[in-house]
Amino acid sequence: MQEKLWIENKKYHIPGVFVYPDEQNNFPCMILCHGTGSHKDEAGNLFAELAEKLIEKGIASLRFDFAGCGDSKAKQQELTFYGEVCDTKIVYEFLSNHPKVDTNRIGILGFSQGARVMAESLKEIQGYRCAVSWSGACHNGFGIFENLFGNYYNEAMEIGFATIPMDWRDDLLISKEWFEEIIESKPMEGFELYKGPVLCVAGMGDTVVEYHHSEDIYERCSNENSKLLIYDNADHIYKAFDEDSMIKNQVIKDTVEWIVENIV
Repeated sequence: MQEKLWIENKKYHIPGVFVYPDEQNNFPCMILCHGTGSHKDEAGNLFAELAEKLIEKGIASLRFDFAGCGDSKAKQQELTFYGEVCDTKIVYEFLSNHPKVDTNRIGILGFSQGARVMAESLKEIQGYRCAVSWSGACHNGFGIFENLFGNYYNEAMEIGFATIPMDWRDDLLISKEWFEEIIESKPMEGFELYKGPVLCVAGMGDTVVEYHHSEDIYERCSNENSKLLIYDNADHIYKAFDEDSMIKNQVIKDTVEWIVENIV
């Protein structure tokens, strides 16, 4: 079963896609958090394909759009880092109150900056059964966003937002608040506080978030079932736009297998 949702937030509604077993109750579910300027299906339909493989194992998923992304009706300037964290908590609360979801078996996966959002949420939500970081951009402070700050921070401070050209979509508008909140945030502390298992996935050829950042995340994980997977020929998005990408398929396969083992 695939159901389109609009989950209420105080400022706007959060569009999502809930994929769940037709004839099953008390099922586990993964929350999927997309990256900067992306959308709920993710680059090359990474999240949509992951959802298909998860449901084959009886695991539901809820992927959703942050403010101003995908089907969101909010303005792009409404996107803030802590706003993304708040959206994620609201999605978690929705699932926690869903009559068919096993509240003790809710996991979360974040891609790129979505992993940073996930990490920040781990400070407040210790109930996640497992967590997965795909190409996680989770360093404290501006971290991998150094060039973004160098080129666009002053513009955002002057007029309230910055206009950032993107190769694969329309210009991205990022708010002053997003920049300010990224600077003060310390998402890596989330991994130190979280006691559940974490899967850290990265590509050796990632030039956006270098693979050693996932090694840094893994070193902060205390659960013995945590795991680090580095793929030799993978880039930031695991070559998701390549037709019949073997790397994308392998990442999804390995991720699903790990989730099955750790969300039971």
